[in-house]
Amino acid sequence: MQGGTLGIIGAAFGGIGVFLLGMRFLSDGLQALAGSRLNRWISSVADNRLLALLSGVCVTCVVQSSTATTVMVVGLVDAGAMSLAQAVAVVFGANVGTTLSLWLLALDVSKCGGIIVGVAVFVHLFARRERLRNASMAAIGLGMIFFGLETMNAGFAPLRSMPQVREALGFFEATSTLGFLGAALAGAVATAVVHSSAAVVLLAMGLAGAGAVEFPTAVAIVLGSNVGTTATALVSCIGASRNALRAALAHTLFNVAGVLAATLVWRSFSALCMALADAARPERGPSYWPFAIACVHSCFNVATTALLFPLMPLFVAAVRRIVPEHESEKEVQGWKPLHLDERLLHQPAVALGQAQLEVLRMADTCAGMLRDLHTILSSPERDEDVEESVFRREDALDIAQKEISQYVGRVLETGVSGFQSGLARRLIRQADEYESVSDCIRNALKAYLKIRNAGEDLSNEARAEISALCDSVSSLAATVSDIVQIGDAFNVAAIESRSEEIENEAKRCRDAHLARIGATCRSPVKSLVYSDLVNAFRRQNDHLANIAETLLA
Repeated sequence: MQGGTLGIIGAAFGGIGVFLLGMRFLSDGLQALAGSRLNRWISSVADNRLLALLSGVCVTCVVQSSTATTVMVVGLVDAGAMSLAQAVAVVFGANVGTTLSLWLLALDVSKCGGIIVGVAVFVHLFARRERLRNASMAAIGLGMIFFGLETMNAGFAPLRSMPQVREALGFFEATSTLGFLGAALAGAVATAVVHSSAAVVLLAMGLAGAGAVEFPTAVAIVLGSNVGTTATALVSCIGASRNALRAALAHTLFNVAGVLAATLVWRSFSALCMALADAARPERGPSYWPFAIACVHSCFNVATTALLFPLMPLFVAAVRRIVPEHESEKEVQGWKPLHLDERLLHQPAVALGQAQLEVLRMADTCAGMLRDLHTILSSPERDEDVEESVFRREDALDIAQKEISQYVGRVLETGVSGFQSGLARRLIRQADEYESVSDCIRNALKAYLKIRNAGEDLSNEARAEISALCDSVSSLAATVSDIVQIGDAFNVAAIESRSEEIENEAKRCRDAHLARIGATCRSPVKSLVYSDLVNAFRRQNDHLANIAETLLA
């Protein structure tokens, strides 16, 4: 008996383990194929709630994690690239996207898992093209999912003849509304403990297939797993930004509302899902229970989305009321990384996409510093708040550069593809160059303040030259940011040409200044400060050109 029990445990949980590892391989392969496009899929449709919902579906189908999609959305909300309403729409779509993995199980090819793994491993070992290797990794994951399901089903099969197991699980039987709610709560707790809704859903599938629990009980456990996985994300956001809490709370409330609604009609809901399964799999073969559970999961998420999507404004208002906004919130969040989340480290494509968003945030900060510097240089009156803002943002970019480098380094430690390794090195260099740009802006401001603090100022002619040079560098910075955002290597040559023009403009400023010195004998302090200003803009120009050149690596 003991040996039989160990055999059941080994086969059942071994199958679940293979299944979860297959999910990881499938996700990694799909993410590598998608590359850095995941974030753009979300951010590019942020102005349309319906498209935002569809993007949530698509991205979650790739990453196979609604929590990962939620984290990506939180970063976009915090950066101001997406409103909370659009973020909630993406989160709603993420719940629908998580149903893909269960529909893979519904395919009646579970016995082909070993063949798929064998062929895909052979391709992966001998393929030279990066995309083919990534596709084969996804195929390995798909085969492991099928193989794990088959192994688990074989392990649970003996439970049919073990009445003591049925008695032990009788406490969770959904024979009433209260029992259904209790089984759902058990599913939520189990998911929160093991941090995997897929494992709990697979367990419910095996128990139902073995006849250890009735179908309504399996339905309740599956619904509860939806709440459990969002609760895990909610707890992990404690201490994070308030927008992070709002997005995670929206995810949790979505599923809680759906479970409560399904509990009210649990008999009809269970009967509907079983009727769909009976219609598609009338003989109740090996693929019956995966198909039935996939029906449960999809019907629940699609129906909940359909019911709550029209109520989106009320839903968003409720989330804002529960987590109100503070006046100081935006200021506090402005000086710490918004996109770098450790929960994404095991998903390299998503994690590197988040790091890229943080680099672009550095670019926006540098652009703002240049605008403020131009204001300071062209204004006869001092504004100490603007001056202090430039210095404060330079300090912030020092932190950002360090955080990005450390985060990307940790991503590299997880094991990445050749393409991802190249992208990681590019992001580290871009962050370093943008930090250097901010240093040069600070140096330019410090040089100019030497004149102001001495009670003097530049001549009108010199001020006009420096302001024009600042405008040129600002324009170059905006263009570089645009091509970095889309990875446009074709325009690097145009950036290099424009950078050379700015270098020549700086030399003309220097020559004009030397001519003025010889003619009017300007003070040494002004002469040195002007030279320092010109040199600071020349160095900014060089660093911006270096950023563009990273796209060629």
